Amino acid sequence: MVVGKYTLESLTNGMYSSPFDLYREYIQNSVDSIDSAIDKGIVLKDNAKIEIFIDTKNNTIKIADNGCGIAKDSATSTLIDIGNSNKSRNSNRGFRGIGRLAGLGYCDMLTFTTSAVGESCKTVVKYNAALLKDLLIPGNSNEKSIFEVIEAVVDIKIYPEKESNHFFEVELSNVDSSSKLTKYNDVKDYLIQHAPLPFSNDFKWGSVIDKKMELNGYVIPSYNISLNVDGNEEVLFKSYCDCVISDRIKKVEDKINDIAVALLKNNDNETIAVAWYANTNCYGTILNKSQKGLRIRQGNILIGDNQTCGSLFKEERFNGWVLGEIHVLDNNLIANSRRDNFEKNEAYYSFENAVKDFTLVISKEIRHYSYARNLKKDKRVIVESDDENNLLTEDVFFTSDIDECSLIDAPESEIVAENDFFDKLSMLINKKNMQTKYNALNINDKLTSEQRKTLERVFDLISSNYSKKSADKFINIIASDF
Repeated sequence: MVVGKYTLESLTNGMYSSPFDLYREYIQNSVDSIDSAIDKGIVLKDNAKIEIFIDTKNNTIKIADNGCGIAKDSATSTLIDIGNSNKSRNSNRGFRGIGRLAGLGYCDMLTFTTSAVGESCKTVVKYNAALLKDLLIPGNSNEKSIFEVIEAVVDIKIYPEKESNHFFEVELSNVDSSSKLTKYNDVKDYLIQHAPLPFSNDFKWGSVIDKKMELNGYVIPSYNISLNVDGNEEVLFKSYCDCVISDRIKKVEDKINDIAVALLKNNDNETIAVAWYANTNCYGTILNKSQKGLRIRQGNILIGDNQTCGSLFKEERFNGWVLGEIHVLDNNLIANSRRDNFEKNEAYYSFENAVKDFTLVISKEIRHYSYARNLKKDKRVIVESDDENNLLTEDVFFTSDIDECSLIDAPESEIVAENDFFDKLSMLINKKNMQTKYNALNINDKLTSEQRKTLERVFDLISSNYSKKSADKFINIIASDF
């Protein structure tokens, strides 16, 4: 049987939904190595680290850790074998032996350098990714099997190294600029959501979450990961903060009031996951995409994205109202190759049902907050106006009472078009906020809010010092010039 060379395309570019997933794959391998090093007493947890270096001038990326490293005798097979790994899926995040290929499709040279403690050498394995791309162009080469192609593009060297050193490094040279893999903001945004990071000290509820999760039998594993772009180093943390901006219409501040923790169980009453979520005032959709959504994590690495749990809510939109995480405990829940969800087995369907029960509780809380607020609202006032250009009418006063919670019971057909509705409503609210007592200003769409307010003060001075007839004349003359 011949395994065709084009299989490599499926295992590199075709495997993952985003180029940035290569960061997750290499961090995942580093975390497994660090865990092993800590267990063996090679490194202390506080000293363990994963460093990401980006050189935008030379267009290179390096991801390095001080974990166990790989011994010389097994380094070659570990770094060249495909789909062959001796890792256990019960104790390791990566176990299929294909994640190390993630960078091949986005650079010209992919280099692995590693050394194990006690060895006086390091192994360097280089993949000529530029040549690989050329060999995979139909009709460009005689190599037919994946083995022949690997032999053509891989180079292995052994160099001296200090016996005390232990590390693993991945370097991508001449990174494809169109991938945006060296863009600071894009890389940081990806890492603070996907990587197994701790909570920031600035997030006061982080310590509460850690403590409550620990009291429920789970310690969230986190690692010291830094991002160094052109010599500027930053230690990374998850993006949660004490106050979020919610409600696409009003964009209001919403503070966290408490943290709730729940145990998710299967049909045999066994705990298969532990979840935390923030008790807020549930004003509406959280605007910050790096925070919003109930997120599934395994080994504290994100599975899927912030929308993965959406389908597990009875009303999908409520997922965007929530801050929280579900940490998977069941070893029978196996992340698929893309890590965008789990393999569909009995454990997965049991987990899915448990999450649906959990999201139902959250949805009830959202509705409770909504109903409580709506009961407190005063009846809206209707102001009649003889001027058709005056926006201070029933519709404008209606907008002052509208927020996402007040639309919580809207039919599904209305929800489909809610984005367009919210945009129009926001525009109407903005117009209302720009209104003055002078219609000559209100009907002029060219004026900014600041200009309207300034002219309103000028007109007030004129009105207080002249008769109504004279004041109206002056006001109309001034307003016409704008």
